[in-house]
Amino acid sequence: MEIEPFTILGIVSGLIPYPHHNQSPRNTYQCAMGKQSIGTIGYNQLNRADTLLYLMNYPQRPLVKSKTLEMINFENLPAGQNAQVAIMSYTGYDIEDAVILNKASLDRGFARASVIRRNASTLTRYHNVGVTDQIQKPPEIKPHQVGRINPDRFKRFHALGEDGLADVGKKMYNGDIFVNKHVPIITE
Repeated sequence: MEIEPFTILGIVSGLIPYPHHNQSPRNTYQCAMGKQSIGTIGYNQLNRADTLLYLMNYPQRPLVKSKTLEMINFENLPAGQNAQVAIMSYTGYDIEDAVILNKASLDRGFARASVIRRNASTLTRYHNVGVTDQIQKPPEIKPHQVGRINPDRFKRFHALGEDGLADVGKKMYNGDIFVNKHVPIITE
């Protein structure tokens, strides 16, 4: 019985198509980049408890497959996109100096990824007083307050919905409020 030559490589290096046609440092670089790829991490990616998750919006199956790809069913959970690349030297600059992208492909979603961050907040019940923490809807500027209150103070609440929680898909900025939680003043 003879051992298959591709078993010399590990899983990440086995994802490289035609590794025997590359220099060994290029295969090493590809292994390091393959570990950084963004794609589909699992069938349960939206039900996971990860605190930070990067997902590619439109992952694609690779055009060229290796035996390792077929063995691990990589096409069911792809990690990347197929890009058409044209390389041309221009006045001494080469591919290591610049990348030119087609605006139309970017508009159609090429290389677009989502960042999902999990946040948790606990609501405490104070037994000795009979009160609890509450989630309230975001505050509104009333007509009689216009001019007296700084409107920038309310910009932190822009992502909150009527339930006091951040709406799905809203763009968040540093300092924004995710949960409009109110703690009672008297807890003792």
